[in-house]
Amino acid sequence: MSVQPSSQAHPEVPIPPLVKKNTWLLAITQAINGAGMQLVPAFGAIQVVMLLGSATFAGLATSLLALARALTAYFVGRMTDRRGRKAGLYLGLWLSMVGALLIGTATLLGSFVLFCMGVLVFGTGVGAIQQMRVAAADMYPPSRRAEGLSLVVMGSLLGAGLSPLLVWLAERLSLALGTSEIALAWLLVPLLILPSFGLVWRIRPDPKQMALELERYYPAWALQGPAQTTPNLKHNHQTGVRVAAILSAVTVQGQMVMMMSMTALALKALDCSLSQISFSVALHVMGMFAFSWPLGRLADHIGRKPVVLAGLGVAGLGALLVGLGGGYWLITAGTFLVGLGWSGAFLASNTMLTDITPPTQRGQAIGVLDFWSNAVGMTLPILGGFIVEGFDLRVLGFFGALLMLVPLYRLARVQEQRPGDYR
Repeated sequence: MSVQPSSQAHPEVPIPPLVKKNTWLLAITQAINGAGMQLVPAFGAIQVVMLLGSATFAGLATSLLALARALTAYFVGRMTDRRGRKAGLYLGLWLSMVGALLIGTATLLGSFVLFCMGVLVFGTGVGAIQQMRVAAADMYPPSRRAEGLSLVVMGSLLGAGLSPLLVWLAERLSLALGTSEIALAWLLVPLLILPSFGLVWRIRPDPKQMALELERYYPAWALQGPAQTTPNLKHNHQTGVRVAAILSAVTVQGQMVMMMSMTALALKALDCSLSQISFSVALHVMGMFAFSWPLGRLADHIGRKPVVLAGLGVAGLGALLVGLGGGYWLITAGTFLVGLGWSGAFLASNTMLTDITPPTQRGQAIGVLDFWSNAVGMTLPILGGFIVEGFDLRVLGFFGALLMLVPLYRLARVQEQRPGDYR
């Protein structure tokens, strides 16, 4: 059985070299696959317009990606609970490769139907790869679990840097081959993903198996308190913590996607250049991923609940700044804070969910969270567009801030005695 530390006075539990190695392998895999993921927001709308000759359905690629992730998240999670986390990662890598090939081929052939199929397959693969969060949580005790999750999440920051290099290479090859650079970028994605199979293969043992015998890897932690089951809670309280965690993650995810989808519109209204808009988006991405590790450490030291609450507050403030629309730097600061608030709230709420869920059910739990996150991520941007069209950006900012109040009632009822302990 897994055990928990009995007091915060215990010295920090050291991370075994094996866990460090597996964590870095997961983070690098996340970075590689994140580079391919960036092509959807970068080229998706452009490709739809190219294939249909109309901008009416320009947001279709992003919506299809979210739809595929939402519909398959739970089933992939259930599979990883049965067969191990690596099985889900292998499946995700294969589907991402096939989907990228289909998208690239569809662009060359001018086939809209094939393009949609490719995005759905690629989205399913991306969703399966999100089981990395579960794999990271499996390998860490509660006292350092948020930190473990944060290290893998930071791989997305490196992925954001790899994507422009991939596009640059595609542009150079397109000049030599005389073909579409967008199609080539997608066709290069499988070559980028291929080494990930070797990285996942080197993750040993399977993180799920490590979770089932965690005291073997953390003997010092195992001696810190009496043996107890990890989710040793009354059913009603366990359900309350689970709902609070999922509701917090879903709300902050939907708000982030909604505000981000409207930022370019706000900056364009100020006659900002494309480079200025690109810089603003880059700062938003920095807010999302660059501070993951210190936020994870904070969640391990002061608790998941305080970090979730702080993240919601920062994201709400960011939405207000975007809504004010008083100038480039005010809006850019707002988008940065939206990303930073998302980082803290999403990371800490994911950790909270894994804290109370036994290893044999964690994949399904994160699958449920991903289902609702992607479902809300599809609908809130559409609602945001109606708000901006019917009212203005200021109303959208207030709406984005008010959304952060939704999980507060549930969070207030969560009793976290110390980080990761809700008994």
